Amino acid sequence: MKEHVLYYYGLENIDNFVQKEAYYFTSDNKLYSLELVENIEKSSRIFNVLQKVNYTKGYRVINNIYGKVFTNISNSWYVLLLHCNENYNIIEDLLHPVNVSSLVSFDSSILWNYLWSKKVDYYEYQFQHINEVYPLICESFNYFIGLAENAISYFLYNVQSLNNLNLFLCHERISFSKYFNPLNVTIDYYARDVAEYIKFLFFSDNYKSFSFTEFFEKLNLHYNDYILLFSRLLFPSYYFDIYDCIIRKKSEESELSKVIFLVDDYYLFLQKIYQTISFYVKIPAIEWIKK
Repeated sequence: MKEHVLYYYGLENIDNFVQKEAYYFTSDNKLYSLELVENIEKSSRIFNVLQKVNYTKGYRVINNIYGKVFTNISNSWYVLLLHCNENYNIIEDLLHPVNVSSLVSFDSSILWNYLWSKKVDYYEYQFQHINEVYPLICESFNYFIGLAENAISYFLYNVQSLNNLNLFLCHERISFSKYFNPLNVTIDYYARDVAEYIKFLFFSDNYKSFSFTEFFEKLNLHYNDYILLFSRLLFPSYYFDIYDCIIRKKSEESELSKVIFLVDDYYLFLQKIYQTISFYVKIPAIEWIKK
């Protein structure tokens, strides 16, 4: 891969070339990563928007010698990123979202209930063929599918007003290491990032001293936002992310234990978030959470 970087990007003095989840190297004391683009059509749309809003937080995209953002190497697409030594705060970024509604049109693929329903159908079909192979998945699968179905039902409380909601630069997942990576950027409702950040706080065990009351006051969300927010908190993306890695042989099944072990704690956490939201707006109750 090193020779491809030398050819397509004209860089010299490449050092410390290491393959991890991407290809990392240094050149002239600057850190770069050559990263695989899994969905070239989606990434092309996202990068076009990022260019229009001059998004350069944490990274700078390096064009190849042909002036193109994406490079095809051995039938796979890649993008080269320069890591910038800049400090950005996730909370501050959440409090100042970038509205891109004028740059994109509403796409039905943003409807979470549609996407989640397709995922559930796929997982249920797949489960029939793997349930005897993975005992932890077999033990936990129905519970988390039930959570997903709850999330889909809750989302429908708001489905009629989605066309009026603005779209923002959001993130596929929240993490300290990948938050500002442009390949982690997506376009969605603002509530997506808020919910994923709250999940991140929980699963990184940084939620106990966090003031959600103060957080929600700063966000200034409305009823529709809270419906989306809570539906996304219900959807167990954290479980399905690990599930997918197990099926693709990228993780051991034992990784699921971390999530399964926290089921009761997350239930209490959802109760706490629901009660906090209720101080600001009365969203529909879920009986098994409200108890």
